[in-house]
Formats: sequence, C-alpha cells, structure tokens
Amino acid sequence: MMKRNLLVASVLVMFLIPAMVFAANVDKLSAAKAIAMEDNILVVSLEVGNTQELAALDIPLEFSDGAVLEKVVFTDRVNEFEFKHASIDNEKNQVIIGLLSMVTRDAPDLATGQGVIAELHFKLDVGVESVELKPFESENPNHSLTYYYNDYSSGRPELRQIKPELSFATLSLTGGGNAIPTTYGLSQNWPNPFNPTTSFSISTPNAGDLKLSVYNILGQQVKDLANGYREAGTYDFLWDGTDDNGSKVASGVYFYRAKINDFSETKKMVLTK
Repeated sequence: MMKRNLLVASVLVMFLIPAMVFAANVDKLSAAKAIAMEDNILVVSLEVGNTQELAALDIPLEFSDGAVLEKVVFTDRVNEFEFKHASIDNEKNQVIIGLLSMVTRDAPDLATGQGVIAELHFKLDVGVESVELKPFESENPNHSLTYYYNDYSSGRPELRQIKPELSFATLSLTGGGNAIPTTYGLSQNWPNPFNPTTSFSISTPNAGDLKLSVYNILGQQVKDLANGYREAGTYDFLWDGTDDNGSKVASGVYFYRAKINDFSETKKMVLTK
C-alpha cells in the first residue's frame, strides 16, 4: 500500500512539482534509429537505458518544422505500466510522453536495461527528408526530461530523480547517406516473433523498381509495403501488423517478399498476440 501511495503521488510530482533531489546522471535517452515507410512516414525509435528500476518517466520533446507527429506507439517493454500517455501538439511541434508504473493497482517498475519504449510516427512534408528531436522544459504544469525511481536506502521509500544523458541524431528518410551495398539482400525481421511491430531491411546495389509485400500462410497479399522506383542503397521498413485497409491482422505465420531487378527473396515471420 505504501508503494502504491508513493507512485500515485509521483503523478503529481511529474506534472506539478519541479524541485526534488537528483541522482547521478548516468542513465540515457536515445533517438538514433529511424525506419522509412511509404508516403514520407518516418518511424523513430525512442530508447531508454536505465541502471535502476524506474517508477515513472517524463519525456517532453520538440521536433523540427516540416514534420507532423501522427501517433506514438508504446512497445512491449512498458506493457506493465498502468499509465502510458502521449500528448501531441503539432502546432507547437511538441510531444509530452508520460509513463507511470502504477496508479490504482500494483504493477512492476521498468526493469533495468536498455530497449525501445515507444515509436514515434512522423509524416514529413514534401521535400523534407529528416526530423530533429530535442527535449524542452515547461511550467504550469512542469515538464522536464526526467526519470523517477524509488529509493529504499533510508529504510522508507523516497522518490528520486535522474536527468538522463541524451544521444540524439538527425533522423532521415535516406538513412544519413549509407554506403551503397555491393550485393542484394533481405534481412530477417527483428524482433521475431513480434507484437505489435517488426522491422527489416533491403539492400540493392543497383536502382530499380522495388516490390515489397506481406503475405499470409495461404499466399494472399496482406500488405503492400513498397511498390516503386528506388535508388541503389539500403532501406529499412517497418510492418505494424495491419493490412492494406489499416485493420489489425490475426496472429500467426506471415511471409514478406522483396523483388527488385533480378533479385527476389522471401522470409518468414510470426505475429503473436
């Protein structure tokens, strides 16, 4: 009961109270991986590295002009968190991501480690090929980039703060000018099995028309991921488990097939629910 009361109070701390005792600045927030999709959609992975279990996270971010944040998809790493919310304000180019392990029920804190906690889906304007992210601070209510954890060293729980280190980069549709590959290739998707999203890459040493689709076990096309001309290079793709109509598909075995010039390859993946 004491822990639950402390975590409920942390909601107010995250959004109303600015002053607390700070822990060592050793944890990290990264946004250095992006996956380009069709229609100028750029999916940015937000990764948290934490050296102690986290009870809550306050992540206010600004993004550059020419980008519209359409949605934030939370990953399995924070499935157990009772409160997961993304407040998107595209007029100010801002998003405030708040996570809290428990409010009304007992729930585990975020285990120590490193991994993606959310995917940010940006729609880029025509002619815009990249997006930049940076944290911001606000007042009334207060928001600043902060991780929260429970400290029991004194014999009673105390809520502490961590200001994480940042590892941000300019995230682009072109992948930042990677070297042109020398061979064709289709990578195995990761993660696999997956829920709700998975990603994979295609390498082509020559320009050509790329056809990339997802099929069910009956060989029926489920999703058309790419169908058009591509320059030589390596391209990352993400499948969010939806069909061409935007509906979620059932769990099971699926196949993704890439064809460009004389290269064609098919790989298997498993969607779990």
